[in-house]
Amino acid sequence: MENLRDKTSVILRRMEVSDLEEVIALESLVFNTHPDIDSYKKACLCKENIYMVAEKSDKIIAYCTIVTSYETADLCNIAVTEGYRRNHIAQRLLLECILHCIAMGTERILLEVREDNIPALEFYKKIDFKEIGRRKGYYIKPYADAIIMQKSLLSVPSISTVQTHTKNIL
Repeated sequence: MENLRDKTSVILRRMEVSDLEEVIALESLVFNTHPDIDSYKKACLCKENIYMVAEKSDKIIAYCTIVTSYETADLCNIAVTEGYRRNHIAQRLLLECILHCIAMGTERILLEVREDNIPALEFYKKIDFKEIGRRKGYYIKPYADAIIMQKSLLSVPSISTVQTHTKNIL
């Protein structure tokens, strides 16, 4: 695992179509899925969606995808390259996405997470996501229930307060 002492060298930015091959390769590696590049491209180009990447030395090391619909946002995926985990990159990336959601007037963010993915559950709880339900048998290979979590943005402090919190993590 690489220790990122110089965290300023990690750039958070909007995902671009030119990033899709790297993002899909990372998603395939982390989640063992094979996403369709055309679907990704369409979602990435939709300005209402929040598709972001973390980049270091011109290489995508993490990404986060959020699809918005009116007052609700769905966190679809967040992943970090194995060698860069435990460096707060996922937290920085998600908090940046949350800032975008707040700016868009989003009221809540929803997600599903495997019931047996304890590190992910702990990560989301740290960012104030709350369990609101379950989907029985949501995951097939291997079989597992999904825990549905929500983060309300109605009671979130001002954007400047969230930005200050984000900078403290950096």
